[in-house]
Amino acid sequence: MKKSFSIFLVLIIFSFSFAGRKAPYFNLPSENINNSQNIDIKQFKGKPTVLIFWGINCMTCRTELPQLEKIYKIYKEKGIQFYTIVVDTKNKNDIFETKKRWNVTIPGLISDKRTMYKYRIVGVPIIYFLNKDLRVVRVLYGAQPQEKIEKILNKLLKENINHSEN
Repeated sequence: MKKSFSIFLVLIIFSFSFAGRKAPYFNLPSENINNSQNIDIKQFKGKPTVLIFWGINCMTCRTELPQLEKIYKIYKEKGIQFYTIVVDTKNKNDIFETKKRWNVTIPGLISDKRTMYKYRIVGVPIIYFLNKDLRVVRVLYGAQPQEKIEKILNKLLKENINHSEN
């Protein structure tokens, strides 16, 4: 009981320490088998972005990613970018097969140890919500209800509309 409370406390502290800060820089390879291009976080500037850290061996991710896929299909049309970032393999074929089996089409990147350290990845899934200026708005750890995620996304969209009107 003490150990799980300690972990929970650390995660809450990490979450608050990122709020409002610029998202840490990365330049990561695409997981796409036919694309060896790297993606730079600066390419996300101008649109709200969701970064989903996950693993092919993660049991929670097995149920969470298909739920996030449903949200992705709705909100990508509204102007929010989504990217998965796999943390436990660099094998593009394994990533492709896993996402195919789970019916996940969200574009993805392959993490490195430096990025995992910068984003304080201590387990997966972890979801980072970035505003159009690449500032961290919210961090969620573990499985989350769809309503909670959509509430954050709607807030990001509203913020984006309000800033573009000014």
